[in-house]
Amino acid sequence: MDFSERLKNLRDERGYTQEKLADVLHVTKNSISHYERNISMPTIDVLIAMANVFNVTMDYLLCRTDHNLPDRLLKKPIGKNITIGKLAEKVANLDASHKTDLLKALYYIEEDNKRNKS
Repeated sequence: MDFSERLKNLRDERGYTQEKLADVLHVTKNSISHYERNISMPTIDVLIAMANVFNVTMDYLLCRTDHNLPDRLLKKPIGKNITIGKLAEKVANLDASHKTDLLKALYYIEEDNKRNKS
């Protein structure tokens, strides 16, 4: 996926027409069309505005990553010497069978946590 596809997907997912997004970003509808057809790239100011409008990171918007977690969350510690980002990396490196096992375990832990809060 490239920027043009990501922009179109985000716009569609959020229910913006090209015209409405152009109004929000203070650019022309033609500019949005050009971005989505990979004819031109927005300025850094427009990119920042897009990230804010869609509530995504710049890295996600520019396809440098496929996750949309903000850096402050990725860097949040969840244990000694481990952050959410490091945990996500470890999970991503698991094979499919172990990912399935982990998801099952998380489901049971979450259910147990809900029962204990009640």
